[in-house]
Amino acid sequence: MMQPMQGVCAAAIFFLCSNTAFAQSDDERIWPRLEDGNAVFVSVPESDFRSLGSAFELPDGGRHVTELANAAPGGAFDPRDLQDIAPEDLGYKADWVVERYSRYNLDWDIAGLRLTSLDPEAANHPWIVIINGGAANFYEFYVDLKNRPGWAQYLAQKLNVMVVSIPGNFKYGGWDEPTADPARQPAYLLDRDLSSEEYELRHMIYTNSLILQGLKALVMNHTSGELLLVGHSTSGELSMMAYEDPDLAARLQHRFLGWGSGGAARVEAIQAVREGVPPDAETVARRATLPLEVLERRDPEGYSDGYSGILNPMYEPGFTMRQVAENWLASEDRRRPNFKQQLQNWEHGDLLTLRARTEVRIEEHLLETGNPWGVVLDDVNKDLFATHYTRMDGFERMVWMTARWDTNHWNPDDQAKSPEIFVANEYRRKNPEADIRLINWDLPMTHYGHLELPRELAGATYSVVRWLDR
Repeated sequence: MMQPMQGVCAAAIFFLCSNTAFAQSDDERIWPRLEDGNAVFVSVPESDFRSLGSAFELPDGGRHVTELANAAPGGAFDPRDLQDIAPEDLGYKADWVVERYSRYNLDWDIAGLRLTSLDPEAANHPWIVIINGGAANFYEFYVDLKNRPGWAQYLAQKLNVMVVSIPGNFKYGGWDEPTADPARQPAYLLDRDLSSEEYELRHMIYTNSLILQGLKALVMNHTSGELLLVGHSTSGELSMMAYEDPDLAARLQHRFLGWGSGGAARVEAIQAVREGVPPDAETVARRATLPLEVLERRDPEGYSDGYSGILNPMYEPGFTMRQVAENWLASEDRRRPNFKQQLQNWEHGDLLTLRARTEVRIEEHLLETGNPWGVVLDDVNKDLFATHYTRMDGFERMVWMTARWDTNHWNPDDQAKSPEIFVANEYRRKNPEADIRLINWDLPMTHYGHLELPRELAGATYSVVRWLDR
């Protein structure tokens, strides 16, 4: 493993040898910090972070995509229309790809927006595959809340990027029904609606194993070469599970990049045991209040803490975070799903004790309905909570990116107690020879920093990717 001082020297040599202004501005703010192998975490101050991404110029300034989004009701433009925009105007070639696949005797659709960079250097780096978390889809990574260029558009000036919408979370034209309306349901199949009984069943069997199968088909069929899977929020589980698949693992090359991603699902339980505070049954029950077949629907209250901040495009001076959240969800009500399956929550944290309850409820539903779909119960049962059994060893280089106001992953008041620090240290235990880093963007950026400062985050991400890829 490279020693910290040697790393700084190597980085300095890189800067001196490079003839690009980009390397002299962004990499010198990122790479020396990442080379500090003795640091539990490192921080990039606000002044440095805000200077990142200056080399990311969109040929048309983002005009064509913004006009397309502004013309669509609720901004829910048809991603297939991007293929009609000249790549020279975008800086990348845009393709909308959909994979239909079968699991549990049912068909599912997963979609991805593939952005093939026009920069010839992009072929020398991994494909960056961004996977939406719960209640979101590709839109929030591609455009901001005012339809201006988003994180993926900037990244695609330098890297090949695919932004994935997991099954159900994207619908052509968006949703007509308000978020709270029970009629607002996932588009598990993009060409048809389903019965209420089938929707409920699909909610209950929406395992991460099911999603990973579609993700693999999308990635293997529509990208080539090495990969970095960036699973935001709940989809961090998919990144971890991908290393269990031999085909994906061969392309991941023992590397990991996280943005608001956390670690394997069981890390939360490991932390509770190490710190002597395992959750009791009452705590678990409180975190599983909704029935398995009922969608969790987003509301302003839930988006007021840790998700909304002063950098949000909807913030105005004097606004409370509740007002920011209200304006945010209202502006995105059509194109953003704003719902999440309970099983996504249950497989994502210290809720393994709910496994038996899950099996029983699925069986009950199949008996109640007569199971006209021919779902084999044990095919589902073997997949339940697979997130808790992914291997945590075998990594060679890992970087988690966090932000000061991302309170799901960072503690701004007591940094030593930040969840992501425990996550990184747990992987260090299991990969003692690996280069494992945690880098914090030290400014009032939240879990949704890709909506807040997308250009700067793209500059930071590009530098981190190239450090991982050396």
